[in-house]
Amino acid sequence: MLEKFHNIENFYGTSVKPLRFEADVYECEVIGEIPAELQGTLYRVGPDRQYPSLEGDIIINGDGMVSLFRFDNGHVQFKSRYVKTERLLREREARKRLYGSYRNRFTDDPRTEGTDRDNTGNTYAFYHAGKLFALREDSLPHQIDLDTLETLPKWNFDGALKSINLTAHPKIDPETGEWISFAMFAYGQENAGDRPNTDMMLHVIDKSGKLYRQEAFYAPFPGISHDFAVTRDHFIFGILPLTIDLKRVRAGGPFFAYDPDQAPCWGIMPRAGRVDDIRWFTVPHAIASHIMNAYTEGTKVHVDADMSHGNNFTFLPAIDGSRTEMADGIATFTRLTFDLAAPDGDVKMTPFPGAVGGLPRIDERYAMTRYRYGYFMSPAGVSRLDWDTGEIVSHSNPAVPGLCQEPVFVPRHPDSPEGDGFLLCLFNKFQDNTAELLILDAMNLAGAALARVQLPFNQPFAFHGCFVPDSQRFAITNFAG
Repeated sequence: MLEKFHNIENFYGTSVKPLRFEADVYECEVIGEIPAELQGTLYRVGPDRQYPSLEGDIIINGDGMVSLFRFDNGHVQFKSRYVKTERLLREREARKRLYGSYRNRFTDDPRTEGTDRDNTGNTYAFYHAGKLFALREDSLPHQIDLDTLETLPKWNFDGALKSINLTAHPKIDPETGEWISFAMFAYGQENAGDRPNTDMMLHVIDKSGKLYRQEAFYAPFPGISHDFAVTRDHFIFGILPLTIDLKRVRAGGPFFAYDPDQAPCWGIMPRAGRVDDIRWFTVPHAIASHIMNAYTEGTKVHVDADMSHGNNFTFLPAIDGSRTEMADGIATFTRLTFDLAAPDGDVKMTPFPGAVGGLPRIDERYAMTRYRYGYFMSPAGVSRLDWDTGEIVSHSNPAVPGLCQEPVFVPRHPDSPEGDGFLLCLFNKFQDNTAELLILDAMNLAGAALARVQLPFNQPFAFHGCFVPDSQRFAITNFAG
């Protein structure tokens, strides 16, 4: 008899159960009309544990489930597949759960010793230089077939990668095509004794996929570094006070726990410099889970992110075992401004009034530079903020209770003005346990959806995805094959 599937703690105090199926819909039902400009594929990935979850399990511990919506002359096809990791395949062979708590090997079945236990590929469906990857920040990327979604071998840049992992929040330089990345705990989670390491590494990959720059450095303390920022002139690394205590981990406790006495640190280095040039700033209460964008303006570096007063990874406890107060974990989009010319390291925090939410995206053509529009998941549904006017516009469907997931922006044309395009956003419909993909006019967000792509079943919560226009594909093969 299988063990029980417990609800899994999600963000914002919610919980979910795994859905546990792969699916194909060759011809999706469409309500409305697909814009003629949408020609390409939306890829998404998120966690969905196939074997019974642990009591008290958390969403980031789920198996990777990658999905696509393929747009072809007004028609839409859907496909979803598990990322066939070593972890998943070993559990399928055993026909039971073998792996325990998030990033804690001391909670595993003994037969898993020496396996790639954390690489679930569940965080970001990411495209670069003709390859699709399922990323997870403590692991190597899994390559994914662009059409079938079958899992291909893990990728280490033909053996050139010196770290054991890459961030799940890479940045693409829209001018050079470079893939910019970093690694936290670059050589593993442990070193001698009970002191977790603080090893980090910067990576830069050229537009053809060749890794040509790697530099190792140290974080000021062993905390979460989930996302980072890049401007035309600077790299910015945020170290957040969700810290590691290996004694706690060996006793079966959580890998990360929130330390309210440890202030976040932000490190800034010139892109033209070296890691020895990093300048670290201590910024109390600047706890950000995701970066919207960043840019350099003279001697000032601006970083826009969802900032909370306390722990916004609310499913992770404090170091004393207490739970986060929901009010402390609510995030408001905020601009951090670092004045590099100020000798005392002046940092200014400017919240955007009313911009409560998470999972931000932008028009990626404006990444690393001054920009106007940001899009995010909000209590209203999906929202757009305007840094120039201070306005927030939202799309919601109060007649159908549900949850909007991460919005992905697609420009109408390669040379369209900023914000002229479409938002693609999966919507979970609570009342009938199904889902639909909303296609919204990004400049008329409060209006009705241009089209709604219907699925006859629900979809798991996906973290991050990307849209790949057909024009960017190195080769288009037969999707239906």
